[in-house]
Amino acid sequence: MNRMTALLFLGVVASGTIQFANAAATGGIIHFTGAIVEGGCNFKAASNRVISDCDRGGKQVSQVHTLNVQTPSSFALPLSLGQVTTKHINNDPHLAVVTVSYN
Repeated sequence: MNRMTALLFLGVVASGTIQFANAAATGGIIHFTGAIVEGGCNFKAASNRVISDCDRGGKQVSQVHTLNVQTPSSFALPLSLGQVTTKHINNDPHLAVVTVSYN
């Protein structure tokens, strides 16, 4: 009888431990410290042009890029901030995804 009681007790304890571990893994708080000191670039699209306005270290730079509707393009952001790529959707020259990757 003692062996059965011990097994039953261990089973209940193990069950409670597993439930506690699952509950602890589904919640919590993560604290971040620091600050975003510079924002990204601003973009304006007009006709087949993209205008990028970037600010880095108090220096403002604007660039105008002409996009070719027949072929996807790629260009560097000013001040070596990153890269811009375009990719046509379903081979439609008037529909594209523009991806901005910052360094």
